Amino acid sequence: MTGEQFLNSIRYLDNEINALDYERVRVMDQRQALLDAAQTWGGLSGVCVQHSPGSRTESIGVVLAMLKTPEEVAAKINAYQERINKKIDRLISKKHTVLNIIEKMQNTAHKSLILYRYINCLQWATIADLMGYEQSYVRDDLKIHAIHEFESYWKLPTKTDNTKNDIS
Repeated sequence: MTGEQFLNSIRYLDNEINALDYERVRVMDQRQALLDAAQTWGGLSGVCVQHSPGSRTESIGVVLAMLKTPEEVAAKINAYQERINKKIDRLISKKHTVLNIIEKMQNTAHKSLILYRYINCLQWATIADLMGYEQSYVRDDLKIHAIHEFESYWKLPTKTDNTKNDIS
């Protein structure tokens, strides 16, 4: 993986993090209703789950509907939320890695370009306006130098690890 490929993998992490957090909150909001239903009916067997066919929430509901006790329901919900939390933690860690590398870079124009493009997901025209350069210079020349500087720090071994800082 090149430095540019790694940076491109970072561009939309916030969207994925937000989507996962939305799912986590949605399940948390439904948690008590599911536990109450399991308590009232002695399990969720036979409970009708109304979601769009084939959706992830439908499959979660179907799996939960097969559980017999409130404890089983709670354990399943907890495991699902824990899985979401771990994925969010991994994505945030990946983003922190990039920010740590950017902090090491010396050229402020390179830092700015990397932050604008790969952290803030701005378009080349917007970046050029913000930096006061022509779009073609930013997209074609400055980007190459910024990525080259990023890669020079990205490929350095860390103090605790002798491998590349690639956590993809």
